[in-house]
Amino acid sequence: MNTNIELTNINKHFFLYSKKREKLDNRDKTQESKKYRTKLVNHCFYAINEAKISEKIKQIKYYSNHYAILEDYDFINISQLNDKIIEKLDLLGEKKYLIFKYKNDKLINFDDFILNIHNPKIFILHTIESLSYLLKSLILLEENNMCFFNLSPQNIVFSLDCGEKPLLHHFRYSLQISKLNEEYFTNIIRNLDDYTHKPLEIHILFYLIKNNISTISYSFIEEICEIFINNLSVLSLFSDHYKDLYKTSCIEYLKKYINKSKSDIISDILDQHDKWDVYSISLLFLHIFGNLSRVFSLKHTFISKILIELTKNISPDPSKRSSVKSLLEKFNMYLSDVNDWSFVKNFSPKKIPLLIDILGK
Repeated sequence: MNTNIELTNINKHFFLYSKKREKLDNRDKTQESKKYRTKLVNHCFYAINEAKISEKIKQIKYYSNHYAILEDYDFINISQLNDKIIEKLDLLGEKKYLIFKYKNDKLINFDDFILNIHNPKIFILHTIESLSYLLKSLILLEENNMCFFNLSPQNIVFSLDCGEKPLLHHFRYSLQISKLNEEYFTNIIRNLDDYTHKPLEIHILFYLIKNNISTISYSFIEEICEIFINNLSVLSLFSDHYKDLYKTSCIEYLKKYINKSKSDIISDILDQHDKWDVYSISLLFLHIFGNLSRVFSLKHTFISKILIELTKNISPDPSKRSSVKSLLEKFNMYLSDVNDWSFVKNFSPKKIPLLIDILGK
């Protein structure tokens, strides 16, 4: 659990604010405090995981152009704090804490940014560029043995200090692939409460782990698939026939796990980790581009082509999804083939409120 305890009086006790900083004049101290923000967090698995992920990300060249991460952290020595702070900490019922330090950049949540663009041309530009940029960010994580595993509009921000580029944000639940086993993943999934952009196999893991189910039956599969499909709002873009086929595909994919042991199911699904981020980003932009295509006429355009690829990547069968890298390659290929963007000129600004309303639901 994160807290909102005021840290102004305790920052100086930790290495986050080095002796070099103490030599700064008052004006520079003010500038330094504005440059960073700090928060107090419980010393727990998730805090340590975020710290380790952030350390790995900082090894990526120009990482700040792609990620809004924890910049530094330290353990808190309670004896260094004043009585008022200690009293407040004791009331929280915890004994161990970390102080986290983040850049105090001007960040806007993905939805707040996108849903406030009322110019059709700018909307198209930002969404297309965002997909490309985020794919590159995910590829860099993959190349450095990480899986974001947390992609949703809530975990993407636009940085006004980074040319309005989308940054991946919040890494508490991200995965260190070198540690990916049943125990590690059980810790990751234990406190997850949003599965909107998670693929079907993660829903199965959720039920197996949370309910300590030893194996799965056909009736169990039917029930999980029904719940999964009912919550997959993007299917409203498709015909009833497609929905029926999709449900059948869900069941067919999961049938191989009937009567298998929990450990075998988890092990097999964890091997598919490289197809989780591509599912999430495809689902997010299928929602955007799919509804964009419904509001405006976009047949035989770049949007209609990329929609086909995004649809493939929400397949319930991970083996039928592309890699993130392949999706970016298809994106670039379709983009380079486009010579006529005249369809954008025909967008009516009067329809943008309708689109924003649909996307905001």
